[in-house]
Formats: sequence, C-alpha cells, structure tokens
Amino acid sequence: MNLRVYVALLVPSMLTTILPDVLEPLSPGIAFLKVVWIPASLYISFRLLCRVIKQIPMEQLLPLSDPGLERRTPERLEHYIILITYCHAWLLLGRLLDVIHPVGFLQVAVMMAYYTSVTTVAFGKCLLIAGIDQSYWGHFFNLYILNELLLRIFMRVSAKFITLFS
Repeated sequence: MNLRVYVALLVPSMLTTILPDVLEPLSPGIAFLKVVWIPASLYISFRLLCRVIKQIPMEQLLPLSDPGLERRTPERLEHYIILITYCHAWLLLGRLLDVIHPVGFLQVAVMMAYYTSVTTVAFGKCLLIAGIDQSYWGHFFNLYILNELLLRIFMRVSAKFITLFS
C-alpha cells in the first residue's frame, strides 16, 4: 500500500465520524454506529499503518539522536506518518468519549492536557507492542517523550499528595 493512499484513507474515516452530528445530533442510532465505527476505524488504520511502515526504507527516516542531521534532512511524508495517524486516533477517541459521556466545554478544557498525555503514551506503547521501532516514529517521537515525562511527573506528584493525607 502506498503511503499517500494510507493518508487519504484517514480523511473519510474522520468525516464519517463528524458528519452524522451535522445531519442529526446524537440520536441513539447514530450513537450506536459511532460506538461500533470508531473502534473499528482505529483498528483498521493501525493495521494498515503497520503494513505501510514496513515498506519505508531506513534511509528515509529521521535520525533520533543528531539534531544537526535532522535539520539537514529534507522533510518527507514518512517523517509525519505516525504523527498523522496519532492525530487521527486522538480525534476519533475524543469523539468516542463524547458519545459515551458527554461533558461541558469547561470540563473538556480542564481534562484536555491529561487526555492528550494519556493518549500519546498509550499510542506509543501500542506502536511498541506492534513492533514498530522508535526509529520509524519521526516527529511523533518528540511528542511521545514529552508526554511520557509529563505523565511520570504527574503520577509522582499525585502519589506524594496522596501519601501526604493518608
């Protein structure tokens, strides 16, 4: 499968998730279809990603450790493929959570940073479980490292806070 074809398949997946809300706001039938469609769409896109990643030659990837070399490397779609797939998963999971438990805007704004960190780290762990090496992650690797660090800090501060009151 071609890389551009894979990216082109992600767009209709997102549109079919958003379009029913425009046509008919959250009827029980639409909600049921979303609960079935979103996980199936995420599974299919992840399986296709695993197939596409194996076709990318190593010399087209971003280096992980040499920032100077990264600046001299021409930008390619391969550098963004994991990041594009993550954004697809992030948007669809947000839609799924909205169907399962609708909340107000203020609650969403407060939880957005935590939701982003958890989904980033979970997506990275899924990539590792699927056998996709970190050298293929491109620009997603930096986002993953940052969010993993933020989650670890949050967990340690939470643990200290809990032990303070127990």
